Amino acid sequence: MRTKDEVLARFSELSSKRLKQRKARFLCRSNENCVWNKRLRVKNQGQIGFCINPAICKKSKSRVVFVCNDAETAERCDFFECRNTVESVSDDFEAILRSPAQCGHEYPKLAILIWFLQDFKLGYRSCRFWKSVADTWNSFWRLLTFRWW
Repeated sequence: MRTKDEVLARFSELSSKRLKQRKARFLCRSNENCVWNKRLRVKNQGQIGFCINPAICKKSKSRVVFVCNDAETAERCDFFECRNTVESVSDDFEAILRSPAQCGHEYPKLAILIWFLQDFKLGYRSCRFWKSVADTWNSFWRLLTFRWW
């Protein structure tokens, strides 16, 4: 069986790796990360990205809308502005780790490690038993004193 320190080291290694991948994905220069790109559903085409920057719309005199649907177009664009910051990406990552459902969906290995590390906090079976007794008593006390929320 693994020790808590081994699992904690693996968790920190894996979470830093996933955070680095998330930053690379959400801070890169692509059409999905541009502030000016709006994705709309087009009949029989799926979703297509349209640039709504006024400077680009004025530049393209022949067309009213400018289609920006791939990463190559976004890389060549002079008016690209990233909608994400380093802080927002790391805050989103931490929020995902705090939510068990989202973490299990996006990062299942991290969710398992978090679950394993939380089991160390509860300790052995007797500690879990007394914790459940205390939780039951607290909920019963709240019902008796009309503290339902």
